[in-house]
Amino acid sequence: MLISDTSPEIEAMQSRIHERMTGEQRLSMALEMSYLTHELAKQGLRDAHPDWPEKRVRREFLLSLFPPGKAPSQL
Repeated sequence: MLISDTSPEIEAMQSRIHERMTGEQRLSMALEMSYLTHELAKQGLRDAHPDWPEKRVRREFLLSLFPPGKAPSQL
């Protein structure tokens, strides 16, 4: 069972909007949301570790994308 804070009317409106979008538009929207999510995660790391240089923030973010112990050694 999914929990949602969106009313059924708004969900229906969102569905109609998405149905009218082209595949390219849907992909663009998904990529933008992914980018924004990554930026929020990196900002969270910056806030939690203000002493880290940007290179460390990027590395720790990339490491967070992998299960523990599964990140490539070159990271």
